Amino acid sequence: MTFYTFMMRTHLHNDDTPKGRLARSMKSSKDRFPKNGRGKYTGWHRLIRCYLERTNADDEILIAFEESWEEYVTCEKK
Repeated sequence: MTFYTFMMRTHLHNDDTPKGRLARSMKSSKDRFPKNGRGKYTGWHRLIRCYLERTNADDEILIAFEESWEEYVTCEKK
């Protein structure tokens, strides 16, 4: 599954949390948000992180991304 799909399934409805805000932001920019394939986590992490930085994500969202990315990688490696 992609990181995008992971976020939609796990954090989209977390109302006032930074992870919920990140998921809703990703959904609102669905056509522009980078969607990774399987594997090669390091390259995709960097690409998505750069995308968030270019779109002026605040520090709270960047921290939420890092935490969510770790959850995603753990889920995918099971």
